[in-house]
Amino acid sequence: MVDYLSNLWNRLQSGSQLRLSAVDRDALKQRYPDRAAEIDAFFETLEQAAAQSAAEVAAAAMPGMDSSNDATLPPRQQPAAPAAVDEDAATLPPVQSSDPADEFATVIPINQDNDATLAPAKDATNLTSPSSAGSRVRYFGDYELLSEIARGGMGVVYKARQVNLNRVVALKMILAGNLASDEDVQRFRTEAEAAANLDHPGIVPIYEIGQHEGQHFFSMGYVDGCSLADRVRNGPLPPKEAAELTKKIAEAIAFAHSRNVIHRDLKPANVLLDQNGEPKVTDFGLARKTDNDSGMTRTGAVMGTPSYMPPEQAAGKTSEVGPLSDVYSLGAILYCLLTGRPPFQAANPIDTLMQVMEKEPVSVSTLNPEIQRDLETICHKCLQKESKKRYESAKALADDLGRWQRGEPIAARAVSTTERAWRWVKRNRMISGLITGTIAAILIGSVASLWFGLAARMAESKAKVSEAEARV
Repeated sequence: MVDYLSNLWNRLQSGSQLRLSAVDRDALKQRYPDRAAEIDAFFETLEQAAAQSAAEVAAAAMPGMDSSNDATLPPRQQPAAPAAVDEDAATLPPVQSSDPADEFATVIPINQDNDATLAPAKDATNLTSPSSAGSRVRYFGDYELLSEIARGGMGVVYKARQVNLNRVVALKMILAGNLASDEDVQRFRTEAEAAANLDHPGIVPIYEIGQHEGQHFFSMGYVDGCSLADRVRNGPLPPKEAAELTKKIAEAIAFAHSRNVIHRDLKPANVLLDQNGEPKVTDFGLARKTDNDSGMTRTGAVMGTPSYMPPEQAAGKTSEVGPLSDVYSLGAILYCLLTGRPPFQAANPIDTLMQVMEKEPVSVSTLNPEIQRDLETICHKCLQKESKKRYESAKALADDLGRWQRGEPIAARAVSTTERAWRWVKRNRMISGLITGTIAAILIGSVASLWFGLAARMAESKAKVSEAEARV
């Protein structure tokens, strides 16, 4: 126990990455109840030393001023309370440590000269938005972090203010921070670079791609609005609005395809609506450049959102995933806007994937009888299982939606009853085989019965003729 406290003291004095507030005092006392008084005394000594050190730093940085209560400057680091650890953890992911002294501590980078949660000293006078006394402003390089927008399996997105340009942006960084694998970093950069080359009003722009203290990030346009998923959460949209939104999204994706970029994860949640209701495609995390395939997506890997991915993607046939896969997803978005639900949804992702590959979606008009037949035909053409039967491009889809809006004849044709029956047979070979066998058996039995019946009649007639002749 004494060795542990001595080691801890030496690390704190040497400027190690260990933060005092991260050490769990209660856990130590529970493990060593007979040394509780000694542990309390040890931590009181540490807290006094930390307070004195902080006061000396503040006095040296701002002579003649008490900066602890200055609301115009980002607060300087004070002796941290335990709750402050979680706040930092959201900005800088913990770094693993093998030191035995970390048994009761979380190790977090706290290089005060470059702390991502503190404004650089040289920029302190450039801040235009004052903070309340005693509050703490979090910084990541040149970005002031305002609030967390979203968090996923790979990254976290913040609403942030870029200090040098005084503009609000969305800042995305890898969730794993310095612990990110090479594949994670490559995928992250692929997303940023794919979107950075797409200058289109229907695609969220990328401003900066960089790295700060080993953590990769990129900043992009901040869309002050909601997602398309939020918009449709309360029910289907009016048909004209649904068609108009899908048309604009299709035009943006057609532009991406012209720049050799396939999105591969189109869904309502990845389309943002600004304050004017204009759609902006975002999240190119699964995007692939057709002119420079990195090979990161292995054959057989299923990536994306099951309810909106095409059959070839659901089956892991990555070599078949291309621009027409995005056309399918555009149709799935239109389906959702018209019906309030995706084409396929089940209790779990595996069952959903099986539906995508094996079943036909319920017709749009069945779920929403107000939908016109031509708009339903456009939607279902996108959702064809075979990619060659879909629209030949996202632009062709946008053009057909435009024809529908203008009241002109559409290029797509409705699926005939015969073709629908043939598709059912192809999907249900065993059942159709049993039905065919049963029908064949019935036909053969009927023909045999008819034959024997005719033969019996002919024999009877012949017998009667012979009997008549004998009488004569």
